Amino acid sequence: MRQERPKGVEIRAIESVDSHIDKFSIASLTAISFDWKTALSLALASRLAYGAATDVENTAKQRWGLMTCKFVEADDTQCFVASSPDAVLVSFRGTENLGDWLANLNVLGTTRSYGRVHRGFLGAFQVVEQQLISLLAGFPGRPMLLTGHSLGGALALIAAAEWRDKFNVSWVHTHGQPAVGKKSFQGFLESNYGDNYYRLVNDDDIVPMVPPLYRHAGRLIHFSADGGVESALGSEELEALGIDLGAIPVETPMLTEEQFDLMRAQLLQDRAAKVGAPLTEANVERAAADAAAQEGAEGLEGFFPSVADHSMDLYVAKIARQAGF
Repeated sequence: MRQERPKGVEIRAIESVDSHIDKFSIASLTAISFDWKTALSLALASRLAYGAATDVENTAKQRWGLMTCKFVEADDTQCFVASSPDAVLVSFRGTENLGDWLANLNVLGTTRSYGRVHRGFLGAFQVVEQQLISLLAGFPGRPMLLTGHSLGGALALIAAAEWRDKFNVSWVHTHGQPAVGKKSFQGFLESNYGDNYYRLVNDDDIVPMVPPLYRHAGRLIHFSADGGVESALGSEELEALGIDLGAIPVETPMLTEEQFDLMRAQLLQDRAAKVGAPLTEANVERAAADAAAQEGAEGLEGFFPSVADHSMDLYVAKIARQAGF
């Protein structure tokens, strides 16, 4: 059940997020342990990926001082590759129409050598993979940081798995990322990336709760409505930063198949009634109320989480707070 939240805190966070754009730190890309400045740089990169190609490349090179930056696009997948003298950064863009994306999301999987993963996420990565490999060939051996928000976070995770033996992946940070694989994939990530994969989730963000039947991995960092860090999965580095992990780590709750299907049905109905209408928190909460009224759907009212919490601006603002800005 969702609780009332101090919305004013989040509104102020959105209004002030642009003040953080120049807090990107080239030096933070070579951190050897978890660092909030690295987290902020990667969050800013995830946000930048939503920009137009020229804006992305100009910001990365002229404002952030990166040596190179190339925007990559194929079908509906966008990302950019940027480099410093000591590292290379790949940031994947998320979906711009969350309502359509959630309405069309399925649970179909496919098996890879590293485990069973979502077929759609893998396909979205594969359409840009060869372009990325060609660009990354210019930075042999350089530590690589992968990041993304929403769908972009899922693509960053697929890249980490596909490139495990091809590139030197040093960090994976995702923001509001959906679950990507099944138990076998979860085990692969824990074995191969351990403390190098951080999954950041803001308050009641709906996207990390889908799709059903899939599992998360990585070190969870969960932000409360006011920007505090509520929980994280094991990490001496985070404890050293003064974060109380608690006796029992909190994991992201997942929608059940029934809840997921009811949500998608309502979103599809809304889309049919008003083509192109953006997903709003009101629509999702109405879906919950409608679902609760249906036979066998008791207890769903008030369950569905927040769309507003999925905002990348909120992720940036809350990470910036932890980084001391």
